[in-house]
Amino acid sequence: MLIALGAFVCVPAAGSFAAPAPPAAVLRAETGSDQPMPTSPVAYQVGEMLAKLEGKQLEITFLAEIIPHHKAAIEMAELELERGVDPDIRTHAENMIANQKHQVDQFIRWLHEWYGLTPEVAMKHVSAESRKVMARMDKDTERMMAELRAVKKGEKFDIAFVRMIIPHHSSGVIEFLEPQARAVHAELRAAAASGAMVQEAEIVDFRTWLSGHAMGAGHNMNTKGMEEQMVMPKGGADAGDGASQASATPLIAAGGVLAATGAGGVTVALRRRRGAEQS
Repeated sequence: MLIALGAFVCVPAAGSFAAPAPPAAVLRAETGSDQPMPTSPVAYQVGEMLAKLEGKQLEITFLAEIIPHHKAAIEMAELELERGVDPDIRTHAENMIANQKHQVDQFIRWLHEWYGLTPEVAMKHVSAESRKVMARMDKDTERMMAELRAVKKGEKFDIAFVRMIIPHHSSGVIEFLEPQARAVHAELRAAAASGAMVQEAEIVDFRTWLSGHAMGAGHNMNTKGMEEQMVMPKGGADAGDGASQASATPLIAAGGVLAATGAGGVTVALRRRRGAEQS
């Protein structure tokens, strides 16, 4: 099944995930500073991890991961408000803070209502294997945050923020896929679908801004480097196990809207396990 998301490229490949992104330093040396940084390969490992989980364990692990992920995005957006100068990017940052704070509050409340857990205690209910993957994701995020904190106020900060928030949002979309399709609670399925749609739309806006900035500055932008190969996890999200038509519709609808923008012009391929098994 092909769904145009406009944020990145997914194609069938051997294994559950492809992690093609080169180190950020290599990307900067090859393409300059007007393209997004690559999505962390660990983000694909997180998606694969979630694809292996079911029911209560899927929900607790997802919530334990997405809460700090959102908090990092909020901190990045707050830095943009402190140091950024572009009005459009600052408006995006304000909206991001409001949206992601709302979801963090929801997720913390649901952890308590459904499982009697705080985010910190929830980590103790996550498997040792999952904690290792999540720890690697945290380290990658902190390295990116440290690099952003080192950028001074002005236009360069706007560029750095956009280049970093795009892969951060892309990793968030990966994390949302499994709970969107297979979470036990309908509220979480809806919140995951909404979160994915919002971040996909912001990715398109940020890519468009970054491309326009490069063109306006007279840079020779190589858009080939902006594409990423991504293969979604072979789990319930691509098999449809436990997914309702309602939970699938928002992602498909978002894909159509993003494809129409022409930003990125890319396609996501979600492999269907049942179809593969039948064939």
